[in-house]
Amino acid sequence: MKTIITSLIFSFWCLISTAQTTAIPDPYFEQALIDFNIDSDGIVNGQVLTTDIEDITELEINSWNASAILITNLTGIEDFISLQKLVVNFSEITELNISNNTQLKILNLHSNHLTNIDVSSNTLLEEFYIGNELDLGPFNEITDIDLSSNPNIKIIEIANMPMLDVINIKNGNNNPDMTIYIGFDSDGASSGNTINTVCIQVDDEELAQANQFPYSEWTINDLSTDYNFSENCALGTSKFQKNNIVTLYPNPATNVVNITSSEPVTEATIYNLLGQKIKQLPAGSATLTIYVSSLTAGTYFVVVKTDKGSKTEKLVIK
Repeated sequence: MKTIITSLIFSFWCLISTAQTTAIPDPYFEQALIDFNIDSDGIVNGQVLTTDIEDITELEINSWNASAILITNLTGIEDFISLQKLVVNFSEITELNISNNTQLKILNLHSNHLTNIDVSSNTLLEEFYIGNELDLGPFNEITDIDLSSNPNIKIIEIANMPMLDVINIKNGNNNPDMTIYIGFDSDGASSGNTINTVCIQVDDEELAQANQFPYSEWTINDLSTDYNFSENCALGTSKFQKNNIVTLYPNPATNVVNITSSEPVTEATIYNLLGQKIKQLPAGSATLTIYVSSLTAGTYFVVVKTDKGSKTEKLVIK
């Protein structure tokens, strides 16, 4: 009898040891999976059984989950192959690979640290949320959104994104069932002030510009945003260059905003969300520091220019 029991235990552990696993290197991501009773071993050990996650259809990691705000890496999400809805809000992620999540229909990445996102493999995508809360960080700082491979898209939310330049929805299936949010919260902007201009790339520029069907049926929330339609918005040539030349810190800021740059800075200016100039780096400054202690609490954006012609815009919380 002891031999039989020992053999059964040995066989069980052999099955466990040979079971396919998925690496989850971020301990806070794994803790969230444990909190959701997805990671069956209940231990933060850098992995999860692939069978635990491959049939999951919805995953929502929001600010109410204590682990969410500390997540920096979502490696492992690629094995959630059945996901139809993914929500990751207020995390510290800077990049996300969802090329293997081909069943996604709803993607909500509101308020993270993303500077780009590739959804070209998510052809079933219907709803896409990637805006910001202006009174809270972190912030997505995205200039170009390419939805040309998403013919089923019907809701696009990229609100409170002053650096947004282009939305490409030239997908061969522009239809009347479309809602686009590219404006700003009413408490941070007013309809009489323009904060940003966005080019929307569509299937038929002539019909769109003339407000003809199907574009006449579209709902576009554009508070404090000007937009135009085009069949060629030159995706990837943003008016705000995407680069790592300039860094601003601390953010949120209390007394000062420091600027580091790999190129000599010629101008640095802080604007409020109405587009009004608030403060500027004094000409000929020896140190790249803007004092903000006198500013009221809120969200601002800083535009930094260098002598090489680059121009960087970043959101800053005071």
